[in-house]
Amino acid sequence: MKYGLYQKPPLGITFMTALQWTIVTLSSTIVVPIVIGDVYGLTPEQTGFFMQQTIFYVGLASLLQVLWGHHYPMMDGPAGLWWGVYIILAQIGISLGQDPFHIGQSFQLGLLIAGGIFIILGMTKLIGKIQRWFTPIVTGTYMTLLAISLCSTFIKGMLGIGYHHSVQVEPTVAIASFVIVVLVLIFMKTPAISSFAVLIGMIIGWIGYAILGWADQVKASEQLFVWPSLLFWGPLRWDGGIILTSVLTSFVLLTNLITSMVVVGRVVQKEADSKQLDRGGLFTGVSHIISGASGVVGMIPLSLAAAVIETTKIASRRPFIISMCAIMIIGVLPPVSSFLAAMPTPVAYAAMFVAYTQLLGFGLKDFSKIPLDERAITVIGSSLLVGIGVMFVPVDAWRSLHPLLSYLLGNGLLLGVLLALFLDNVVFKQKEQKIQ
Repeated sequence: MKYGLYQKPPLGITFMTALQWTIVTLSSTIVVPIVIGDVYGLTPEQTGFFMQQTIFYVGLASLLQVLWGHHYPMMDGPAGLWWGVYIILAQIGISLGQDPFHIGQSFQLGLLIAGGIFIILGMTKLIGKIQRWFTPIVTGTYMTLLAISLCSTFIKGMLGIGYHHSVQVEPTVAIASFVIVVLVLIFMKTPAISSFAVLIGMIIGWIGYAILGWADQVKASEQLFVWPSLLFWGPLRWDGGIILTSVLTSFVLLTNLITSMVVVGRVVQKEADSKQLDRGGLFTGVSHIISGASGVVGMIPLSLAAAVIETTKIASRRPFIISMCAIMIIGVLPPVSSFLAAMPTPVAYAAMFVAYTQLLGFGLKDFSKIPLDERAITVIGSSLLVGIGVMFVPVDAWRSLHPLLSYLLGNGLLLGVLLALFLDNVVFKQKEQKIQ
C-alpha cells in the first residue's frame, strides 16, 4: 500500500486520487436513476432531478460514514437489493393498475423504518456480534458470486449492447473496449501512473469516442443550481406489503454491509473491529433515513471501494473526503452532472473492468485462508452452484410467487450467501465455534 488509511499523500496525488474517486462514484451511481426513471414512467426533467438528488445524497451519506461511521474510504451507493425490489414491485404494481408514485411514496416510509432498524442494531452493538458468522467461507462466497453476477453486465457493456439502444454486439465498440482494457493494464504496470490507470483510461477512451463521433453531446442545463429537496415521490404512504418487504430487506442487507466492511478492512490493512462494525451499521441506518426522507433508492457501503483501493494502492481518507464533498457540489450543479453523465457507458465499463476483477481475487484469497477439506468444499460448492445456477433461471419463472419470494429466490447472489451462512454456521458448524 503506497499510502495508508491515515497518511496524507502529496497535493498532486491527492487531487488525482480524489478525481478518480469522484468518477468511480458517479459511474456507479448515475445508472440507477436512469433505470428507475424509465420503470416508473418519469419525464426526462423528473429523471434528471432524481439523478441530482441521488448524486447529492450519495456524497452526503459517504461523507458521514468516513468521518463518523466506519471511517473507511468506501462510498455509499444505491444498494442492488433495493434497486431490484424497486423495479420488481413497480412492475407488479403497474400491471395491477397502481400509480407508480404511490409505490415510491410507500418505499419512502419503508426506508425510514429500515433506517430505524439499522440504527437500533448499531446502538445495541449487535452488528459486531453478527460479524463472527461471516467466516472466510461466507465472505469468499459473497465476493465470488458478486464478481460473477457483475460479469454479464460488464461484458455486454463493453461489447456495446445497450449503448444507443443497440440490441446486438457492436464490433467497433468491442474493439475500442479491448484497447481501453489493454491501456489500463499498461498504465497499471507503469509505476509513475499506476495509481491513476482507471482514471487515465476513462479520459483517453472518452476523448477517443468524441474524436470518432461516437459520444453523445452534452445536454445543456437550463438551471445553474438546484438545491436537493425532500420526499421526491410525495407524502409518505402506508402499504403493508412494501413495508414488510422493506423490513426484511434491511435484515438481508446486513450481509452486504458486514461483508463490504470486512473486505475493505483487509485491503486497507486495518480490519474492522466490533465497534467499527456497529458504527458502520448505525450510519447505514442514517443513510437509509436520508434515502427515505429524500426519496432516492436505499444506500449502503459498496464493496467496489475495495477493488479501487487494491488497484490504486492508495487507502488514504483525505482524497476520499475531498471527493465526497465534490460529489455533493456536483449534486447541486446540473451543468456539471450533465457533463459527467455524458461519458459513454462502454468507456466506463472497459476502464473499470480491471478493477472489478479484483472482486473475484478477494473471494479466491478468502478461500485460500482455509483448508479445503470435505466440509469446506461441500459448503463452498453448494453455495456457489446454487447461486450461479439461479442466475441462469429466467426472471419470468418466478412471477407466480409472492413478489418478495420471487426476488429472494431469484437473486443468485443473495441466495448463495444465505446458503453459505446456513451451511457454515448451522448445518456444518465446527466444534470450536461452539466454545465461544
